Amino acid sequence: MSVKIYFFVGIVILIIATVGFGASLNTVPKVHKIGSADNIVVSKPSVDVTDTVLNTSGINAISATVTVKNIDSVSHTYRICMIVKAGALISDTSGSGADCSNTASISASNTGSTTITFAIPRTTNNLSYWNMAVHQIA
Repeated sequence: MSVKIYFFVGIVILIIATVGFGASLNTVPKVHKIGSADNIVVSKPSVDVTDTVLNTSGINAISATVTVKNIDSVSHTYRICMIVKAGALISDTSGSGADCSNTASISASNTGSTTITFAIPRTTNNLSYWNMAVHQIA
């Protein structure tokens, strides 16, 4: 009798765990081969951020000048976006591109810079952090 109870409880736990992890009872389990042919490729970045200067007007951070170096063997253009937090205010996170800017085409092994003007200036005396994303667009 107790073996039947253990078996039943085990099956219930297996079903709950299977559905709970996003699978279904019809999903065929398979091994994900990390680094193999079925793995998602994440390419090596072709850019290094070499300098970031916060430009201020009084106590407000109004823009940032970002310098990047193309470390690839061909020319590229980059889109640079910043998220800046000061106190309770945080810059554009909705993807509207308000705090983004594109570089001109940067030839191989050369540097280029762009200035990102913040849609909403941030007070520098309570600047918490800034994050930057650099995307190769051409």
